[in-house]
Amino acid sequence: MAGTAQASSESASCTGWINIGSPGNYTLLGSYAGQVEQEYNTCSGQVMAHWQWSTPYRNAHPYAHVDVMAMSWENYPAVTDRDKVQNANVAQDVFSYGIDIHTANPDKWFAYANVTDEHGNSCRYATGGSVHDYATGGNGAPDPSSC
Repeated sequence: MAGTAQASSESASCTGWINIGSPGNYTLLGSYAGQVEQEYNTCSGQVMAHWQWSTPYRNAHPYAHVDVMAMSWENYPAVTDRDKVQNANVAQDVFSYGIDIHTANPDKWFAYANVTDEHGNSCRYATGGSVHDYATGGNGAPDPSSC
């Protein structure tokens, strides 16, 4: 499972993709489906969302799908990277396509995910990992979803 980390847009070293902040958990109809967390590329300055299916949920609902993306905070309309929609039976991990953090002003981002099961059921609200402020390095709290 992912841990917590902080990143500055002025990273001193290039290490590639790192986890940022805390994950947001998603529980659908009483079953834990998985979590989404923000990832940051210290080399390119891009952000993306990383969804990880819960193995028991994935096995029980192979045709459920997740819509995952990185989304800006405090921007209207929100700036997003290209989302990825993928069924649970394809892979344990799902990654959005990534976007430069400076395409949003302020450059605050979070990871977004919404799960729909094979019967079309979904929670009213998606889940979000913690908001990360790339200017200050601060993190907000994650926003879990449960229904």
